[in-house]
Amino acid sequence: MSESQVPESAFEDDHNGDHSIERVPESETVHGLRVALVLIGIAITIPAFLTGAEIGLAMGMEKASLVIPAGSLFLCIIGCLAAVIAAQSRLTTYMIIQFSFGRSGAKLVNLVLSITIFGWFSVTASFFGESIQQAMLAIWDMSFSLNVLIAIGSLLVIVTTVFGFQAIDKLALLAVPMLFAALIALVYLALRDSSLGQLQTQGSNPMALGDGITAVIGGFIVGAVIMPDYCRFVRNSRHGILAAVLHFGVGYPLILLMLALVSVHTGERNFISVMSAMGLGLTGFLVLIFATWTTNTGNLYSNSLVLKTIFTGIPMWLLVVAGGVLGTLLAIAGITQYFIGFLLFLGISIPPIVGIYFVDYFLVHKRNYRVERLTQQPAIAYPAFIAWLVATAVAFTATRGWFTFTTIPSCDAILVAAALYLGVSALKGDYAPAHRPS
Repeated sequence: MSESQVPESAFEDDHNGDHSIERVPESETVHGLRVALVLIGIAITIPAFLTGAEIGLAMGMEKASLVIPAGSLFLCIIGCLAAVIAAQSRLTTYMIIQFSFGRSGAKLVNLVLSITIFGWFSVTASFFGESIQQAMLAIWDMSFSLNVLIAIGSLLVIVTTVFGFQAIDKLALLAVPMLFAALIALVYLALRDSSLGQLQTQGSNPMALGDGITAVIGGFIVGAVIMPDYCRFVRNSRHGILAAVLHFGVGYPLILLMLALVSVHTGERNFISVMSAMGLGLTGFLVLIFATWTTNTGNLYSNSLVLKTIFTGIPMWLLVVAGGVLGTLLAIAGITQYFIGFLLFLGISIPPIVGIYFVDYFLVHKRNYRVERLTQQPAIAYPAFIAWLVATAVAFTATRGWFTFTTIPSCDAILVAAALYLGVSALKGDYAPAHRPS
């Protein structure tokens, strides 16, 4: 995004520059490639590294090379549809959700999204501390308290979010080529020492294909749901689709596949351990700092923007500080031990939201999202909540192996939510299919 589109700091009113409650004007739109680079920069971080490593070590490269593209394709389709809605409506995710869930009901949905983004902040902060601790021990034989490192890293993120998000946005763009260069170097070294055939057959295979795909989806499903926050700045729908395809169809799967491959080769899950095993410890240390600092600043800022739509009377800077401190405490409490379960939970509870607002935009409101119409919306739209709860429950049964439509819980969640929301809306008279003249 251009500098004029990103607030200088969180002390600014969120109405200034980011158009949080209004359409982005045509004069401030940018090329889809710029948005794609920002999105890829945000995606390259420790949780993505761990996701690729866990899938590779659990399934081996033969199955990982199937589930990672499959999960990424699912995300790409979702991302493209969300990008089209964003490019046409020019509204944030949190404004778009109000049309389907109602003005007051959307606050609950936004709160769930906030908790999810908040969880990613805590997970990333925890992995950052663990990786820095291991890196300092391996490179300089220095030992520091894990909790202290987590706190220091989070403090840097909090201060940056309050005073300099614009600088971090630029840093994210600079980090993308550096991170990809490091990953390509890792893949080269791995293939130099082992044949691809050997890596294909390694893996303990305890994870089902459906669970593997759901883990890939859960790793960035929130990013797909909140795509409008970024793609509302693209010039048109084609640029939005370009950003989504480059992000979910190219960048994200490449990151996961490369990390899966080198993790299978080294037998290590931790990014710094992987880099150290390949002789790139110092490089990994620098990559880790830049990638995590950039991404977690984005997590904290996005979370604060969501909270701002709920707690409108609280200053933005206070939401940033409060969210950062609480997230740090959760990281210190050990949230990372639930990481894979966290991904699977996201894979079933978040997708219904996007399925509902897809149907609402394209079929119920027929692409007619105007901010002034929100005053005509109900405070709480029960069809959306019914669809959300039922779809999440259906997806949960799929994760337990009790019942499934597609064998992939995330897909079940979206399909059930979309179909149920459309059906209930039709019964209420909110949706009537267009009839062609005879």
